[in-house]
Amino acid sequence: MTIQPALPVGEGMPVGLPASTGRQRTRCDLRGRIRPFALALSLLPAAMAGVVPEASAQQSAVPAVEAADGAAQAAVAATVAYDGMLEVADGETALLLKFDGKPDYRLFFMDRPDRLVLEFNNITLGFDPEFASNAGGLIRQLRFGSITNDRSRLVVALSAAAEIRQQVLEADAETGRYSLRLSLGEIEQGVFSQRVAEQQALLGASGEAVVKGGRVRGGPKREGYFTIVLDPGHGGIDGGAEGRTTKVAEKDVTLAVSRQLGPMLEKAGPFHIAYTRDDDVFVSLRERQAVARRENADLMVSIHADALRQNYVRGATIYTLADKASDALAQEVADSENLADVVAGLAAPNETDIVTDILADLTLRETTHFSRAFSLMLVRKMRDRVNLINNPQRAASFAVLKNAEVPSVLLELGYLSNNEDEHLMADPDWQSKVAGIVSEAVVEFFAGRQPRSTGN
Repeated sequence: MTIQPALPVGEGMPVGLPASTGRQRTRCDLRGRIRPFALALSLLPAAMAGVVPEASAQQSAVPAVEAADGAAQAAVAATVAYDGMLEVADGETALLLKFDGKPDYRLFFMDRPDRLVLEFNNITLGFDPEFASNAGGLIRQLRFGSITNDRSRLVVALSAAAEIRQQVLEADAETGRYSLRLSLGEIEQGVFSQRVAEQQALLGASGEAVVKGGRVRGGPKREGYFTIVLDPGHGGIDGGAEGRTTKVAEKDVTLAVSRQLGPMLEKAGPFHIAYTRDDDVFVSLRERQAVARRENADLMVSIHADALRQNYVRGATIYTLADKASDALAQEVADSENLADVVAGLAAPNETDIVTDILADLTLRETTHFSRAFSLMLVRKMRDRVNLINNPQRAASFAVLKNAEVPSVLLELGYLSNNEDEHLMADPDWQSKVAGIVSEAVVEFFAGRQPRSTGN
């Protein structure tokens, strides 16, 4: 059997198919420059480089195809991925994607949990929202959305360790449209984990390279002003929770409230406002922390609207950082929020980041005290004006709050799993009302305090 490379350099070479199969397809022209990612993959051993070994008929752990010259790609309108289908038959799981032009993409696997990630450059993901509800065979869940202003991802959550057995990119000569078919096969977990480790050793943890697109950069700390960082939860590919009846997305609610809160604070006092995101893009948990540190923030308010298994639970909740959750509900919310990076195809949270060690730091002890004091102020302002959960001051190990230098709280506006909360949070008037209450709490909390000097 003749083995064909998974990363063809010239025209007409098959993508991930043994030459002896005799299957004739009209394939896209893949001539052009192979970028460093693809070139590196071509140096991998057979088990990782996307070939089909004669004995096992197994294909690549990390196949990749990237479109030719990026400069030429940028000169034309962004390609649209307009359709997607999942096919499960005869023990094979296949994902079929359709594009209105040549797609510029790469593929890689991640573990903990097991995922296949397709990352696209300058491609608009125009899939029907129902596409994400597809599941079956080796595919447990699909998520898609933007990562930065010019990058997007389709994250395929796997129900078992898998590999790509066949990868076919075809062009329609008449319409100029392309289709990509990925056929998945199950493999042993140990083999999968080893291949991911080899992939990361050669290429790095691909998911870790994702940071916010069009980052909102703050200037130097303004003398005489308190710096408040507003952190609208989720964004881009990570939609967060979704309302059951209105279908409102958590990422949209949090951004809407933040956009109203910021100008209110700027008008109310000596406040400089910075945002971790000001549009619909994904921002990693680590990057959210970094924004607050770069801004030398006096306070960070992370805004969320989660969903719970218990749909009778409703009302606003204010969370602060703790090494041990104050209760089971707080732990459930923290577990959900801490998986935001995994949803977007980033590496799993670092298990060595133990909050207990951080809490031993005197700086964080002071920061934690400040955070709890503000959460108490916010509860007082919200009481009798919006619905609060029982015991609205709670604590857990939220990754986004792990900032020794910056006092931080996580405000759950309510829970989208509850019908009453859902309809309230989808209402712009209610959003404005809550933003006004939070603004009042911030103003009163900092009243009588002096802004920290920049030392300039």
